[in-house]
Amino acid sequence: MDKGIFVLKTAFMAALSVLLLTGVSMGMGVSPKLPKISIEGAEARLSTMMLGVGSVFMKIVNSGEGDDNLVGARTNIPNTVVELHDVKDGKMAKIGKIAVPGNNTVELKPRSLHIMIFKMPKDTKEGSEFTLYLMFEKSGEKQVNVKFGKGAEQHMHHSH
Repeated sequence: MDKGIFVLKTAFMAALSVLLLTGVSMGMGVSPKLPKISIEGAEARLSTMMLGVGSVFMKIVNSGEGDDNLVGARTNIPNTVVELHDVKDGKMAKIGKIAVPGNNTVELKPRSLHIMIFKMPKDTKEGSEFTLYLMFEKSGEKQVNVKFGKGAEQHMHHSH
């Protein structure tokens, strides 16, 4: 092997080793900040104005360091349509995601962020139970058992 190439290879390997060691000591080897999602107080309410429509409320607790997003939901009730909603200027609108920052709790509540369920069976009533599957961008799917409580009047306009 040519002596010049050997010297270059040795110098390159030495420089690479220094860079790798420096990187590790500067935190490159530290695990990424991960979200840790849990659900509290999930409850559903049937609309008193629209048959087969309900709202779901809960607290989404992220006790981890990393941020996450609720990006979708579904139920075990056949043929239902489940959407994430928010209320802006008194109007309810479908949204694509709900941000759940690290070390934070996001509350889904009436006249604010919430989940809507459409096309529910007409015999769905107070006391009916179902399973809600929440899809998070980083944390994957979380399963929550939900019961329909007392319905509440919804004085909002849908804008779809």
